[in-house]
Amino acid sequence: MSDLISVIIPVLDEESTIIETLKEVSQLSGRKEIIIVDGGSKDRTYELAEGLADKVCQTRAGRGHQMNVGAKKATGDILFFLHSDSCIEEDALLSIKSALQDPEIIGGSFSLKVDDDSLPLRFISWTSNLRAKYLKIIFGDQGVFVRSSVFHDLGGYPDIELMEDWAFSKKIAKVGKLVQLSQNIYTSARRWHKFGTWKTIFLMHKIKILYLMGVSPKKLNQIYRNAR
Repeated sequence: MSDLISVIIPVLDEESTIIETLKEVSQLSGRKEIIIVDGGSKDRTYELAEGLADKVCQTRAGRGHQMNVGAKKATGDILFFLHSDSCIEEDALLSIKSALQDPEIIGGSFSLKVDDDSLPLRFISWTSNLRAKYLKIIFGDQGVFVRSSVFHDLGGYPDIELMEDWAFSKKIAKVGKLVQLSQNIYTSARRWHKFGTWKTIFLMHKIKILYLMGVSPKKLNQIYRNAR
């Protein structure tokens, strides 16, 4: 297995944060290529990313679709999907490589920590980590990594409007062992602050329940957008 990790970051209208995001990722230890997949930003995200990332491409919006496009551009044997508002520790990529020395492990995630120490958001972090560890349902803000060969064999992320991370993690859990690393991945609390902590928590759980009840991702996306 090559020691190159392809860090794939889907973005949309992130001009205020993209430079800092790329600076942080570029400082991570280990061999890596940074791939930005822009979903048709109306601001300067694409322009700012050029020259800071190894590869920058543009496609239609849709996180699952964007990540699949990035995976096709990747040359690493390990794919690491990172949200643009998430931060990881300096040796995080080395930890991924170390975990995947075990041939039984095909992928995994980090331990989520929302960068707000309020009780509701500490609860979100705790329950998210329990879900990933015991149910093997990993959301994108936990930093998904997977062997490239496994990803492509399974056809990548489903090209759906919402819940693509849930569907993908359930799919990969069936073919190999997933691991949750003890290192934290820190995600911004901005969406909770912007739309209201309890309102956002309620909306997230409502969508999960409706998904389990069989409501289509297209309809769920409409509910999500209308609520915000």
